[in-house]
Amino acid sequence: ILFTAHLGSFELLPIAAATHGMRLTSLFRRPNNPYIADFVQSTRNLQTGEMVQSDMGAAFALAGVLERGGNVGMLVDQKFSGGLRTTFFGRECETNHVLATLARNYDADVYPVRCVRLPNNRYRLIVEDRLELVRKANGDIDVRAATQQINDVVERWVRENPGQWMWFH
Repeated sequence: ILFTAHLGSFELLPIAAATHGMRLTSLFRRPNNPYIADFVQSTRNLQTGEMVQSDMGAAFALAGVLERGGNVGMLVDQKFSGGLRTTFFGRECETNHVLATLARNYDADVYPVRCVRLPNNRYRLIVEDRLELVRKANGDIDVRAATQQINDVVERWVRENPGQWMWFH
């Protein structure tokens, strides 16, 4: 499982994966504006791997990808109501726990990936070392603690270079 946030040109993760022969199924949220949504989707279809829309059944679709030995990518700094209570920049928030739950259920490796804008319209995609998710005494991934770890990674990225982060909620 690869995760990223709205940093740099975050759309480069699935494009880079496809360019380098990695089959990646990405979770996406359709933009509210239908004209923009159609344009973005047509661009994504040309340059990226499989896409799963973030709605009912998305977690099952992603689970199926992992069951078949595939790779999953997702943006984790999405506005989410009804999630686990975590913190982000010292404030309590609700965070989607699907990534940590999938990692637990499929014992999947998790890699943080961020895109950094560089001068002259260039970008650097940074794949960090595998994230060692917190485990319970029985060896299972602790979903709540792992979800907080993921928030902590995004917070670290934003603190390192706040001008890279684009989030409107």
